[in-house]
Amino acid sequence: MYRASEIARVFEEIAPKESGIAGDELGFVYGSPEVEVHGLACLWNIHVESLKACIEKSANMVICHESVWMPEHTSDWYQGPEKNDIYSNRVRKQLLDQHQIVVYRSHSNWDALERFGVADQAVSALGIEGLQTKARQKFFSVQELPREMSVDELAKHAKIGLEFEFCRIFGDRRKTIRKFAFLIGGFGENQWNIAQAAQEMGAESVIIGEMSEFIVIAALEMGMPVIESLHSISEIPAIKRQAAMLAQKFPDLPVHYIQSGAMAFDPNLRGLA
Repeated sequence: MYRASEIARVFEEIAPKESGIAGDELGFVYGSPEVEVHGLACLWNIHVESLKACIEKSANMVICHESVWMPEHTSDWYQGPEKNDIYSNRVRKQLLDQHQIVVYRSHSNWDALERFGVADQAVSALGIEGLQTKARQKFFSVQELPREMSVDELAKHAKIGLEFEFCRIFGDRRKTIRKFAFLIGGFGENQWNIAQAAQEMGAESVIIGEMSEFIVIAALEMGMPVIESLHSISEIPAIKRQAAMLAQKFPDLPVHYIQSGAMAFDPNLRGLA
């Protein structure tokens, strides 16, 4: 039997905390690190449906990618709940407490991990043989295709490889390109000039997770069509890889990948991502 702290030490040999962004929330965020772990779950986001799946598999340690809690928010535009009345946080806490689940968060350290992290696994999931990395920053790269292909064909690779048929295209889907960048997670929503950074590195099109229409417009103004997936969908390949790696490290411990994100709430789509 392993303690949660022992699992964390092995995990941090793969993805050290210091490889992430300074100030990022990394490590144990809920529960006792000294709890004995009966089952380990790797997932993108903790919410009611993903916690129910963990409970069904008797996983009492969770490694999650995104923050556990909905943030408190005050606004001049609407009257929202007080901090202690945020519904999602209340029901998540109830399930965590009831089933004594300890939560460890891995975020930017898994984003930045070479080969097995979010950025590289998103590209790998496309299943395009012969890709060559032409330029790289810490959290994304520009990839050269083995041949020219249309943006529409690249989007088909995304739909199949990411197992997400709802990818959307903005701009000229018939445009032929050789180089693209995959801007994972929320980069297409909160990194205002990342599309220009990708374009200056040689990208002719971008695939994004979350979408700000303003960032998409900026990309289109530069002549770069945009393929949109979903925040979770772009990051899930790396979470699946994370679970597989930990299963190898702990062969005598049940290790599970757990589906999470908005699509986990659709009973017709469960199990697809």
